[in-house]
Amino acid sequence: MNNKIYSLITGIVVVILFWIGWVSLNPADKKAMAQFISVKDLVDENISKRTKLGGLVKNGSIEISEANQLDCIFILKEGENELAVNYNKTRPDLFKDGAEVIVTGEYLNGVFYADELQTKCASRYEGDLRNESNYNLEEIDT
Repeated sequence: MNNKIYSLITGIVVVILFWIGWVSLNPADKKAMAQFISVKDLVDENISKRTKLGGLVKNGSIEISEANQLDCIFILKEGENELAVNYNKTRPDLFKDGAEVIVTGEYLNGVFYADELQTKCASRYEGDLRNESNYNLEEIDT
């Protein structure tokens, strides 16, 4: 009787470990697999995989296409580093000059092509992207 219970528990554990490994290596949504990195690291290392960046929208940098009102280019500032971001979907209401944003996408040929754009409302979240000490990027392995 004890061998049957032991075998059953071992079998369940093996199935769970296999499932966790499978899901980790083969996520259903590849878009969910974006790593948060700094603008400096992205540019210096020319990282072309899906990533997340955070920073401020540089004042006066927002350019909206006249041909397609969804097309938008702006400069993302993270400390002294700046990067052109191209975004072509509906923009959040709080998107404006000086707004704190998080963008997700890919870096190609000197431009970050974002497919996700989130604005940060300081009253809802802790931390402030304006203060670089709130970035703890050293803890993230690249």
